Amino acid sequence: MKKDKKDIFTRTVVRLLTGAIRFRRARLNAKPLRPEVVSLALTIRCNSHCIMCNMWRQASKVPDIDRLELTRDEIISLLSKPLFSGLVELDLTGGEPHLRDDLVDIVLNIASLKKDNFPRLRSIVITSNGLLPERIVSNYRAILKGLKDTGIDLVSVASLDGIGEVHDRIRGTKGAYNFAMQTLEGLSELKKEYRDYYVGVKTTVLPRNIDSLDAIREYAESKDFFHIISPVFFTEARFRNSDKRESLKLSPADRDKLLQFYRNDALDTSYFYSRIRDYLATGEKSWSCTAAYNYLFIDYDGSVYPCELLSESIGNVREKAIEDIWKSKAAKEWRDKIDRIDMCRACIEPGAVRYSACAEGLSYLGFLRDLGRKRYLDSLSGEGFIKYMQE
Repeated sequence: MKKDKKDIFTRTVVRLLTGAIRFRRARLNAKPLRPEVVSLALTIRCNSHCIMCNMWRQASKVPDIDRLELTRDEIISLLSKPLFSGLVELDLTGGEPHLRDDLVDIVLNIASLKKDNFPRLRSIVITSNGLLPERIVSNYRAILKGLKDTGIDLVSVASLDGIGEVHDRIRGTKGAYNFAMQTLEGLSELKKEYRDYYVGVKTTVLPRNIDSLDAIREYAESKDFFHIISPVFFTEARFRNSDKRESLKLSPADRDKLLQFYRNDALDTSYFYSRIRDYLATGEKSWSCTAAYNYLFIDYDGSVYPCELLSESIGNVREKAIEDIWKSKAAKEWRDKIDRIDMCRACIEPGAVRYSACAEGLSYLGFLRDLGRKRYLDSLSGEGFIKYMQE
């Protein structure tokens, strides 16, 4: 066992150093790597009315907006392109993905591509607001059954922004907390049946729930769920919520409370929480972003972005081949800007921290070094980064 741990540690160090060199060479030349992570919004439709997001408002203004969504066949054709041959994680998001009647079909068709198209694929992540308990549990049961023996884990993330009425008020939906609890209880039961199934809760930190964070964390840990608890952020395109910045931003006192929360000993082995804690304490970002190098975001209508936080599309897959978009002048111009513009310098978006960790290498390697050989596996395995160490 000790030899196995030593071998894993050595391989991890080598892979992270190799990745760090490869990424920095690519950045020096402004040339992309193959995407290892893709976020794909299946829909903009949403049955929640969250106070921190205007996505649902936008969707309600467009008649038959579902007709603008990439079809199942378009999605399968897109992901079968050689560009995605190195894919490790696929994040299916929304809106509310479970509003699509063909969600299960989409996921299982994607899984069928693994052997020939992306043999490194290890995880399909689906985010949900949890407001449709029966449909969500039924969909995940069908997906888990279909993913058996594929080597692909299902990772589901459900929103939990507070306890009781706090969650209802933030979600703008009466009964949202009860629906979320029904969903999470159902997923907890599924988790007992399927080994390759991981459940987590996602919390958007706002002034209204700043005092609920410990309760959310304790609930998640009592169920053996992972948790992603991160501050609200504002975007012109993705969440269309820039108008809410002044009313929803955290006060200095709120930020102090948040920093104290992240300093909890229970969070010591989390790379994400360590990066956000350092940023809140120093005002400086301690990691390099790899957006537009090993990551891209594709919106529900086929628009492609270097990152889901940026408002400028670099092309649309319905108008231009994804390989051409990835190598385009617009993409290159964004590669020159990533980590250099103000939004990037202040970024603590969980997904960005995650997809950058193993690709940029040095920040995560330093974190593992500080954890030491006795605890590094708590992060490498617990946060799922070990999947990037595999061929």
